[in-house]
Amino acid sequence: DTVPVDLKQGINNVRFTETTAHLEPDSVILRDSTGKTNLQILEQNYRNDPVSQELLLSLFEGKTIDFLVVEPNKPNTIVHGKIVRSGYARHSQEAMQRYGQRYAMAQSAMAYQSGGMSQPIIEVDGKLRFALPGQPLFPPLGDDTILKPTIEWQLQADKAAKLDAELAYVTGGMSWEADYNIVAPEKSDLLDFVGWVTMDNQSGKTFENAKIKLMAGDVSKIQQAEVAGYMRNEELAVSAAMPAPVSEKAFEDYHLYTLARPATLRDRETKQVEFIRASGVKSERIYVYDGMKIDWNQWRGVRMENIRNNQDLGTEMETKVAVMRE
Repeated sequence: DTVPVDLKQGINNVRFTETTAHLEPDSVILRDSTGKTNLQILEQNYRNDPVSQELLLSLFEGKTIDFLVVEPNKPNTIVHGKIVRSGYARHSQEAMQRYGQRYAMAQSAMAYQSGGMSQPIIEVDGKLRFALPGQPLFPPLGDDTILKPTIEWQLQADKAAKLDAELAYVTGGMSWEADYNIVAPEKSDLLDFVGWVTMDNQSGKTFENAKIKLMAGDVSKIQQAEVAGYMRNEELAVSAAMPAPVSEKAFEDYHLYTLARPATLRDRETKQVEFIRASGVKSERIYVYDGMKIDWNQWRGVRMENIRNNQDLGTEMETKVAVMRE
């Protein structure tokens, strides 16, 4: 990302609101890519509590606000109610992402014990209600409320400068895998298959015309659902006569794939890019007996297709994250 920064001499407050909802704050790097300006960061704050009705109720705990009561065939009325407890527990999801399941479970236990502490308690006319009496009406928002995930910096500048700072960070909420659709004739060992790079963006941010590189190997942070071993194949991909839409680079135990064309990844979008199409690929049928495995399908057994990763056989590129469909 690029952060427009207009610095004056001394301390500057800078806010950036185009981050993802799963940003790892300790991975943030803000710098001048030209090297002309030295950005000294005095303080950095990452906030991921966008304003919502539940959050505002928690901010007004102990205070009295107005509630709009709407009833059929009756005029609307205003009821005054004191927020004794908002019922909002903001930490469970964020703690799960950053501190792990154990901490998140403890937070959830604190929030939902004793018959449901997630229920709001509102005092109306001296009586307590375990529900909102109507639609809450809040005063205007303060300057410290945010509408989406935000990073705030305090920057020290020796002199005034105007620049587009480069922002880099690690984020969750994104995953990818290689999917293969295979057509296998009944009486032949020659296969036809199409391969897709499938990218899932659940980060809370849209990336316009992004240059995409995909890493496969132990370094990858992809949280992928477990797939049965005989449905996994980590040695597939092919070359095509036309310019490859995905190029591969291997180093040590990792593989880096670069998409040839920029692509827009919208939030909550699953995007697929074809990178393999081959026909007449040679395969070898094998049968595996595993005496330690409980096989509920005892009479049919498990059939596997072994496709060699060889250019002469029609395959040459390696993939480390793959799902097979036959």
